[in-house]
Amino acid sequence: MKDEEFVLKVYGKHNLTFKAKHYDSVYLKKVAEQLISIKDTDFTHYEIHFNSEANEEMTEPNTLIHPTLD
Repeated sequence: MKDEEFVLKVYGKHNLTFKAKHYDSVYLKKVAEQLISIKDTDFTHYEIHFNSEANEEMTEPNTLIHPTLD
């Protein structure tokens, strides 16, 4: 079993973030380019990087939401 994975993050408008992990960075690039190429998409750009702790990165929040109660 492989221990090393790549993480894809596709970013977009309104703090939209799509995350995926895979052993093949070429596959992740294809996924990202398809998401960005969808007509009227809110996705704008992406990054792919190696992460030996990909599971932890997948579960950490990108934006912390602090609700206010009135």
